[in-house]
Amino acid sequence: MEEQYEMLNSSLIALTTHFAQVQFRLRQIVEAAPDEKEALLKSLEEFAFRGIPEMENVVTKRIDKDLLQETIVCQRAKQAELIDKLKIQLAELESYAYEVGDAGLPQNVLIERQKVIIDQLKGQLNLNVDDIDKMPVDELKRYVDNAVGQLINPLRMKEQLVVQLKTQINDLERFIEFLQGDSSVHHKGERPCDCDCSHCTRNVSKSRDHLQGKIVNIVKRISALLQIFASIQFQNTKKFRRNSPKKSMKTRHWGDLRAQLEVAIENVAEVAQEPTEWYADSDYVSDSESAIQSSNGRLATVVRRQLAVALQNLMQHGLVNPNHSLSVVPFVACFKHKAPSDRSEVHAWEIVLRFYEMKNGEKFNSTPARKLSQSFNLDITGGRAVSAKQSLLCVVGNIIASHDVYKRSYDSQFKALVCAGLNKRMLVPWLKLLLRCQPIIEVYYADWSYVVKSGFEDSFVSLDKLSRFQFNLPVDLAVRQLNDIKDAF
Repeated sequence: MEEQYEMLNSSLIALTTHFAQVQFRLRQIVEAAPDEKEALLKSLEEFAFRGIPEMENVVTKRIDKDLLQETIVCQRAKQAELIDKLKIQLAELESYAYEVGDAGLPQNVLIERQKVIIDQLKGQLNLNVDDIDKMPVDELKRYVDNAVGQLINPLRMKEQLVVQLKTQINDLERFIEFLQGDSSVHHKGERPCDCDCSHCTRNVSKSRDHLQGKIVNIVKRISALLQIFASIQFQNTKKFRRNSPKKSMKTRHWGDLRAQLEVAIENVAEVAQEPTEWYADSDYVSDSESAIQSSNGRLATVVRRQLAVALQNLMQHGLVNPNHSLSVVPFVACFKHKAPSDRSEVHAWEIVLRFYEMKNGEKFNSTPARKLSQSFNLDITGGRAVSAKQSLLCVVGNIIASHDVYKRSYDSQFKALVCAGLNKRMLVPWLKLLLRCQPIIEVYYADWSYVVKSGFEDSFVSLDKLSRFQFNLPVDLAVRQLNDIKDAF
């Protein structure tokens, strides 16, 4: 009896709810415009014949596990169906309330428009927030602020440039007025003279007037050039922004560099799979590592000449020198300057040195205990795990200490870092530390560079394939022979 009573009660509630919906739709039809009544009547007909959601609540005391699981699945399906129907009804109610004027924009329409706005902002600001569910709120805010800053900072710099140019133009105009006033004063103080001697006041005044006329013409030309330059920078920035990528699209594309890195990784993996014999010292080793011998020497050759070079070229794609900027000086900035060369002036090893300086690597390696451990090859960690940053700072400090003494090139030091990273299976974690450092990216990399556009993520995946091999590459190859000569004497 209780079960039947509960069933009747739930059925009555469902029936009452259904009648209320029908009554609401009838009222909506009565208040609607004549041209909308036909559509509302069809909607009412569909709703009336849709049926009433079942609200049964059957309680059974003795149910086996299989029947209980089936009942749970069935109940979940009914709940999902009921939720979908309620969502549809809620959307219809919100739409009706919005049309009448009692409420704001419906929630589904609002979410759709917000999504359109967010997609447009992502495209314009170069935002990559695919992992938005994993990022904390503070990091997400900082990421968006950096993206907005990359768009706004160049505009602010252009505004400052235009203000500076206007100030210089005003200074030039005042200088011209000063010269003209000085010329008029000299004319008032002169005495008339009729002689033809070279030291006469009349001849001196003529030469002075001629010189001042030349100066005034030169200053006027410079002022005109500055005005042209300011108008171009202030009014036609969009035009130049559109045309510049077309001219440099081939030089800015990293496809060839990425392909070279992939080929180098495959070559290293192929050689690493071969049975190796450990590296034997050669009679002479140059800075270009042209005298590497034996089977392990072949592996070192492939790593240093192919993998390290390809990785260096890809890291240098889009590198800019922060110290190389256009000087806004009246007699220099107005002339045509040479376009920057395709080859970056900043070396990949300089990025490593900048990171080493930012993280106080010299202070980290200057402790007595660490110097003692480096001298006698001791382990001072005491069983503690060494972080990727600590190992990177230690290796970079060792490379600097061993290579700077003999003035080895940046290429040799970068190759030594790649070899050390492969030996320790830490090349990918080290590169992530370097190429995910936001201050370095903002200062040294252009917005069209490979590091900014892709985050180097696909290269990390490819380089991670080499972590399954055990490498024993010579890190001090560029200085080993020199160290042997020094030890011999």
